[in-house]
Amino acid sequence: MSEGGFTLSQAMDVKQLHAGATWTLDQLVAQSPIGEALKRAFPQRRDYLKVLSIAYFIILNQDNNISKYPTFAEATRLPWGGALHPSSIGRVFRKIKKQQIENYFSAIQEGLIEQKKKNGDDDRLTLALDSTSISSYANKLPNVERGRNKDEDNLPQINVLMLVDPKSGLPIFYRTYDGNVPDVQTVRRVIADNSRLGIQNVVLVSDRGYSGTKNINDCLRNKVGFLFNMKCGISGSLTQELIDEERVNLQDLNRMDWFTQVFQVTKKISWIYEPNPVTGQRSTKKTQETAELYWHSYFDRQIAENARQGMFERIIRIREKMAAGKSLDENEQTLLEEVFVKHEKDGTVSYSVDNKKVDQKLRYKGYRVLVSDEISDARKAWCAYQERWIVEDTFKTLKSRLGCSRNRVSDNESLT
Repeated sequence: MSEGGFTLSQAMDVKQLHAGATWTLDQLVAQSPIGEALKRAFPQRRDYLKVLSIAYFIILNQDNNISKYPTFAEATRLPWGGALHPSSIGRVFRKIKKQQIENYFSAIQEGLIEQKKKNGDDDRLTLALDSTSISSYANKLPNVERGRNKDEDNLPQINVLMLVDPKSGLPIFYRTYDGNVPDVQTVRRVIADNSRLGIQNVVLVSDRGYSGTKNINDCLRNKVGFLFNMKCGISGSLTQELIDEERVNLQDLNRMDWFTQVFQVTKKISWIYEPNPVTGQRSTKKTQETAELYWHSYFDRQIAENARQGMFERIIRIREKMAAGKSLDENEQTLLEEVFVKHEKDGTVSYSVDNKKVDQKLRYKGYRVLVSDEISDARKAWCAYQERWIVEDTFKTLKSRLGCSRNRVSDNESLT
């Protein structure tokens, strides 16, 4: 061998590692705030490299069985090059404290805002908000309660709420709640924790389960931006009033947005709220403040037509079953009571369709109303709402990829 070259014995000691996939993951981490956030949250004994290596292992393997990690690490280039046995991995996770998790999420949030600034985007950080239910076999854990199980699983559950950045898909916050806490209340608790969590300069985007007067007021009091999808089915609500006022405009072809393919109208409304409510004290003009809210109303003709066609098919099915003397299922029986009129004559029972009731049930189909204190443009609001579906991918990862749809632990520390 020439001077400075490898000897045969040295060449025999060279270790070959698979590096393509982990190199790709390295680039993704470098382009996101993940690496710096982990380093800030877990600096001791370079635990941030261990956590990242475990994440790589879970991503690149068919399951998250930690017992397979040593074999994987022997053949793969990882951020942490040392050995990690299942017991060592358990110790890494057990050392993680609540404050470290909050430090990690704060760093992620700061990193995402910094990236936006570098890209010349001064808008607030838009975060998709939603919750899911995690079933549990253990009834005695602190948050395990029976409630509305979103997976129709006949087990008590814990509710997990997440805030996710729709652009990167990164979760920047999560919190667990009792399984019987309604969705609308979970948002109020997150907003109440705003000062401690340091969630600033953000717009929360949520579905209909989280909208409501109290949540709007809480967001305004705590300077948290929001984009809420309002419920259109509540009789006599402001939402229905606005739809009725703009019904003609929302079917004007000049109001059709070419990008979203829906009709849209924006109305600015002065919203009165109490900035510093005091229990037992009546609200007066002196204690009230006013905020300008943007109410974006949309109409999708195709959704409305599909709903109408679906209603007609269900009515026809009910009439066919009744004519054949067949029993109705629960949903059909409910529709029978809602839109049919019962007639009794000479001991004979018959039914007819009440057209007004059918029209009333279809009156608000195809309409959507999004309310925001921050997003004034109807198209931007529509796109921000559509992007909130990224949180469903996060739940899919949590439940399916990480196997958390049902937990089998018996103590709270293991669950955490």
